[in-house]
Amino acid sequence: MDIKVTSMSGESYVLPVQSDTTVASLKTLIALRFQLSSAVAVERLLYDDQHSGQKTTLDDPSRSLGSYEMPPHANISVLFTPPASIQVFLRTEKGQTHTYTVAPGETVAAFKLKVRQREKVIEDQQRLIHEGQQMDVGSRTLESYHVKEGSTVHLTGRLRGG
Repeated sequence: MDIKVTSMSGESYVLPVQSDTTVASLKTLIALRFQLSSAVAVERLLYDDQHSGQKTTLDDPSRSLGSYEMPPHANISVLFTPPASIQVFLRTEKGQTHTYTVAPGETVAAFKLKVRQREKVIEDQQRLIHEGQQMDVGSRTLESYHVKEGSTVHLTGRLRGG
């Protein structure tokens, strides 16, 4: 059967599912179809029964869609939970530690810009180290270097050649 899944922003997709598909499996399918990053969660699913006018929350992950007696082409609304910002620490060469709030998925380049604004060290002079690994600018994110809530990133300066 096909079901129509609509986000709160109005974006919608038709998903082919079986009646024995579980709510947990449906959440996974929705995350893939809406191309959600791993940081965004499918928070709530709401089945809107057009015939009875009732709305049912699909909250049991092990329950099948068939057990909700959904007809083909049922409408399901989905609420996504945006990822929460996290706090990380930056330890400077002078031994000072400053707290930075970063968003999941934030790039190293974006973090370096924050460091420049606060520490007054230009990006090409910054050397950021986390867990012994130098964090390079590019499309890599802080998450790709395993930076998580409470992590400490060390700032060292680059030696100028000449």
